[in-house]
Amino acid sequence: MDMDATRFRVLLAEDDPVSRQFLAEAIRASGAEVTACADGEAALQLARSHASDLLIFDHHLPGRNGDAVLAALRADPGAAARAVPAIATSAARDTELASLIRAGFADVLPKPMPIAVLRATLHRHGCPVDSPLDDDDALRACGSAEAMARLRRLFSEQELPKVQEELDQVGSEPLLLRSTLHRLQASCGFCGAITLALATAALQRALSDNINADRVQAALLDFRNALATTRTALRASLEESGA
Repeated sequence: MDMDATRFRVLLAEDDPVSRQFLAEAIRASGAEVTACADGEAALQLARSHASDLLIFDHHLPGRNGDAVLAALRADPGAAARAVPAIATSAARDTELASLIRAGFADVLPKPMPIAVLRATLHRHGCPVDSPLDDDDALRACGSAEAMARLRRLFSEQELPKVQEELDQVGSEPLLLRSTLHRLQASCGFCGAITLALATAALQRALSDNINADRVQAALLDFRNALATTRTALRASLEESGA
């Protein structure tokens, strides 16, 4: 049986390559399959030919804006994704958001977008969002269940509390977290902490372009939430396993 055929399928249209990569990674980390494209014409053709469970369109796309893509799709009786729920992404103010809802979008997500908002949206539209921990990935990295449990306990009880302490101390200077994030990225890989790894990478990218203060603050909030979620999941996993 093809397991991918049973997964929640998302069609993503986003012209900015960094945002497209981030969103695609976050969607996959949430347990869904994603097909991504960079312009309105490609989005329309994919929506006509590919079955999907959710459409996520940036409002301002080359070729056709997201609302124009949705209008053409809804008017095409033969389109595979004609009746599929659609979400718009936009950095615009309230007046544009209201027009997108009137255009037929079920919701409008902010840009930059916190991972928690994306995961909640996927779940609301039927995607069974995965745990922030990937046991299979951790087992591959560690080699055995015993080694995985030992590393996860060290990660949970020693490294992550230190990360939390450093995070609480940065105040208005998030650049001070750079060395912490570099160290944390490797540990996340060994422990299968996929949500925290994604948030760590996103914050690293935002800090490399720290002129965009809004992007840094959004990524910092995402990282804080991912850290809390991961610590809770790790404690539950360790208690369940009795490790």
